[in-house]
Amino acid sequence: MPHEIFLSAVVADADTLKARALLGGFTETSGQHHQFTRVQHYEPQDATVKGFATIKQLQKERAPTTQQWQELHQILAKQPSILQVRTDVTEEVQNAVTTGEHPAITVPADTPHLLRWTDLPDPQNLRFPFITQRKIVEISDPRAEKILLENKFKVKSDLLEESYHWWRNDVEYALTRPFIVSLEPNPDPAASQQIPNPASLKPATPFWILYVRTRVDSTSSTSMPERMKQGQTVLVQVREQLTGEDLEKFLVPPDDYPAKPDKERSPDDDKDSEDF
Repeated sequence: MPHEIFLSAVVADADTLKARALLGGFTETSGQHHQFTRVQHYEPQDATVKGFATIKQLQKERAPTTQQWQELHQILAKQPSILQVRTDVTEEVQNAVTTGEHPAITVPADTPHLLRWTDLPDPQNLRFPFITQRKIVEISDPRAEKILLENKFKVKSDLLEESYHWWRNDVEYALTRPFIVSLEPNPDPAASQQIPNPASLKPATPFWILYVRTRVDSTSSTSMPERMKQGQTVLVQVREQLTGEDLEKFLVPPDDYPAKPDKERSPDDDKDSEDF
C-alpha cells in the first residue's frame, strides 16, 4: 500500500508572498500551479456499516479501479473512516473571476473526482520526529460520489481549498488554505452541484499550511522499508536546505510570476511562520 511522507509548517498571511517566491526559486521553476479544489468529507450514515455493500457489483465490473475499491472495502470493513472526495474546480473558479462578479460556481456532473483515504499517522520516528508518514488509498473515479451515495455515506463537511504547487525531484511543495462552504451534514452527496465563489468567502484560517511531501510505493527491485528510508532521507535533506542561512539566493520576485486570479489579502494575524 502506498505511503505519503511529509513535512508541514504554518505560514502566516504576511509571509505568503515571500514563501511563494522562495519556493519558486528553490524548485527552479518560473511559475506556480494555482489550484482550487472542492474537498468533501464523507462518513457512513450508520456507524455499524462495514465496508461497501456494493463491493460484489464493483468487482464484477473489472474496471481499472476495481482493485483499489476492493482494497478500500477491506480497510473500511475493519475500521470505519471518514473519506475525502476531491474535485478540481480551478477552471470554473477562474472563469467566474474573469466576470468581475462573484457568481456561484456550478460543478459539471462529469467533473473527475479523486476519492482519498488516509490512515492515522505511523508511530513517530524518534530519529526524524518532524516527518509524518501514513498509508493512503487514492481512487480516481468519476463515479465516486455516486458509489458513496449507494453505500449510504453522507457529506460531513464541504470545503474549498486554495493551493499553490511546485515540484522538484519527485517532491511536491504545496501551500494550502481552506474556505468553509458548509459544515452541515448532508445525506445526499449529489444534492448540490453549486458552491460559493471563493471571492465571496473568507479563509477559515489567518495562515496557510506548507506541505513538503513525497509518495512512496514498493517496486519490484526495492522493498517498502528501503523505499521509506529513501523518502525520509530526501525530506531530511530538503528540510536542511529550507532552514539554511543562504535562502535569499533562491528568492524570485513575485512580480516575475504570471498574472494570478486571486487578490492578496491584508493579514488579519501577525503570527510568525513556524519552522519545520
